[in-house]
Amino acid sequence: MFAWISNNISAIIVIAIVILLISLAIFSIVKDKKNSKGGCTGNCANCKMGCSCGKKP
Repeated sequence: MFAWISNNISAIIVIAIVILLISLAIFSIVKDKKNSKGGCTGNCANCKMGCSCGKKP
């Protein structure tokens, strides 16, 4: 078991870094959603999505 880990330590480190970056990105997206950043501005006249965002101005 330890031989396998020592043979693949570089791959394990890279995978751990990728998982960390993905987790940080998801955390940032969830935080922005909770703070209503980047979503509907309430200006339906200039909305490219036709005000299909679901928020009522």
